[in-house]
Amino acid sequence: MSPIPVRVAAAGIAVHAINHVVVLMFSPFSWNVGTVFHLVCAPLYAALVLPVWRGRNWARITITVLLGGQFLGRFVVWALFPSTGAHLALIGGWALSVVVLTLLWAPASTRRYFRAAAHSGTRAVTKTTG
Repeated sequence: MSPIPVRVAAAGIAVHAINHVVVLMFSPFSWNVGTVFHLVCAPLYAALVLPVWRGRNWARITITVLLGGQFLGRFVVWALFPSTGAHLALIGGWALSVVVLTLLWAPASTRRYFRAAAHSGTRAVTKTTG
């Protein structure tokens, strides 16, 4: 069973995926970079929830890169949309990203879990091939 920090991080990734859909539903629809970003990221983030939960290190690295890029992209959105509502949503997104990334990399239980999952996968391949 995955440790609590991994489960909470996976839930945070799911919240990010849902947020990508909600943003499309509640903002005026037009084809632009943001629309494509949300259409691509919603299923991508959703697809990473279970692999992260199961301790797949490639998924942890992938979501780290995606959240890092999104974290930086929010600065552009901050400048383009100076409304208080947009800024509050961006602050919430930044906070959620920091929590998810911290939970995926900082706790010793998380690092052990991802390391053990990688080693158990290696042993399973060795047993089936040799």
